Amino acid sequence: MLRQVDELMPIGEFSERSGLSPKRLRSYAAGGLLVPAAVDSVSGYRYYSPGQLRDAQLIDALREAGMPLADIRALLRDPSNEQLDAWARRVEIDAAQRHKALDLARQMLAIGTTSFPAVDNDRSRKESTMTKLRTVSRTDIGRVRDNNEDAVVSSDHLAAVADGMGGHPGGEVASAVAIALLQAAFTGRSLDELQAAVRAANRAIWDRAGGSAELEGMGTTICAAGLIENGSLVVVNVGDSRAYVLHNGLLTQLTHDHSVTAEAVRRGEMSEQEALDHPHHSVLTRALGVAADVELDSAAHLAVEGDRLLICTDGLVNEVSSDEIASLMAVTEDIQATADGLVELALSRGGRDNVSVVVAEICA
Repeated sequence: MLRQVDELMPIGEFSERSGLSPKRLRSYAAGGLLVPAAVDSVSGYRYYSPGQLRDAQLIDALREAGMPLADIRALLRDPSNEQLDAWARRVEIDAAQRHKALDLARQMLAIGTTSFPAVDNDRSRKESTMTKLRTVSRTDIGRVRDNNEDAVVSSDHLAAVADGMGGHPGGEVASAVAIALLQAAFTGRSLDELQAAVRAANRAIWDRAGGSAELEGMGTTICAAGLIENGSLVVVNVGDSRAYVLHNGLLTQLTHDHSVTAEAVRRGEMSEQEALDHPHHSVLTRALGVAADVELDSAAHLAVEGDRLLICTDGLVNEVSSDEIASLMAVTEDIQATADGLVELALSRGGRDNVSVVVAEICA
């Protein structure tokens, strides 16, 4: 039996097998009903899994029956004939109520980008006593690519990278939008604030791609680490950009990659080396801009003075091993030298992708 990772179908094949047009499949993705199972981080191509064929045909049948999107989402979460019977009675008893519900659904789908708080430059932060990040960054086009689709931010409370996809100019636009919104929205208050900033970035990218044929299909990964007012380190990630912490000489990865091969490794279906060599290595299961909503991974960690952080795109980790990263992080005293050393090592191995890093030190 083929493993899940080998069974992914591009939208054309999925359209043929499901009997639904690519246009209709995209509309279901836009409504949050049938989000592609994976997306190629290089090309932006969407992939579906065989298990989604039944869902696609079920969604189509329910839409033909006139069921609102919100009710279809509820039915997919908890399938039952009772829900279908209740819907049939509702149609028979009051057709006008159905039209009202559909109008409400249209209004909800028309809601614009989530708003986010403006940066408050005047708030009192007790900066003399708060833990801070001392950060540096470096981004490089690499040895192969024609343009740099990565974007970074480094400040005293935020370190983040974004790895755009979708080709020129889409990838560059998506990563730049994500980083700009993140920088504007996150002020260091809480993990909730960082999550809201990432969700706002996702919706902004989704809306912008939908309004421009040139930007259609664009998206980006995101990995962000921030210090918040209670002294914790909070991390949010989507895609395969990573966060590491070096504590007492030990390097620990704080994030999980959202790619078909990484998930296969976690399920025990292939080794890490097999994953690196697999043709679907760059295919992501999550990214910003793929759908109107996005699932985040997030966590809070203890911020320990003297620990070092690394936030990086896959252009680094595809060329440089974890042991080599740990060694460079530990032996180089100057963090700018650390950042430069990591990027230069990736370039010396071929630099087949854009390479971006933010190195930070937690200090008082």
